Amino acid sequence: MDKFVLALSITAALLHIAAFVIYNRQMSLGTSTPISATWTLWAVLTIMNSASYLAMSHDLIKSLLPLASSAACLITFVSALTKGKFEKADPIDRLILRLGLLSGLIWWGFDTATFANLILQVCIALSFIPTFRGTWSNPKTEKPLPWFIWGSAYIFSICVVCLRWRGQPQDFVYPITGLIMHVTVGMLSLRRAPNALNSLSSAA
Repeated sequence: MDKFVLALSITAALLHIAAFVIYNRQMSLGTSTPISATWTLWAVLTIMNSASYLAMSHDLIKSLLPLASSAACLITFVSALTKGKFEKADPIDRLILRLGLLSGLIWWGFDTATFANLILQVCIALSFIPTFRGTWSNPKTEKPLPWFIWGSAYIFSICVVCLRWRGQPQDFVYPITGLIMHVTVGMLSLRRAPNALNSLSSAA
């Protein structure tokens, strides 16, 4: 069982990395346009998330996915930063970042990784808003494949948490949030662009 669970965890991490490789290639080709505000936030929040998740769960196997995610996210952010211009974060983005940093202070000051990690899940969920908004207005800014691969990685991660159940329901919050957020972007990217819908309506 332990080897099987480890294999599931490694598979989740590898799927996550594979999705980042695909996304970075799409970004280089210009077929995906990253939302700068989102990736700036993720570069900070994912590192804090992986550290607090490991401290909360006391389980390296459960934590392989967030650890892989934070490393790959940072690499993607630096790559995007060197290849294009990033607009300034708006007030909402800065507020989300402050909340994320606040969770770190709570963790440090009150020695409660669980509370810090749960705050970070709220911050991460909110940080998807620019990508939701951008993909809704123009689905062509994102390609669905990496987002659905990320979603599948979180399904594997949820299975790992189930199989290594230690009476810690908080361990489910991160992978469930990740699954919902990433699949939502994938679904939004499958929509027809509004201008395409208008063209169809005019033609009819």
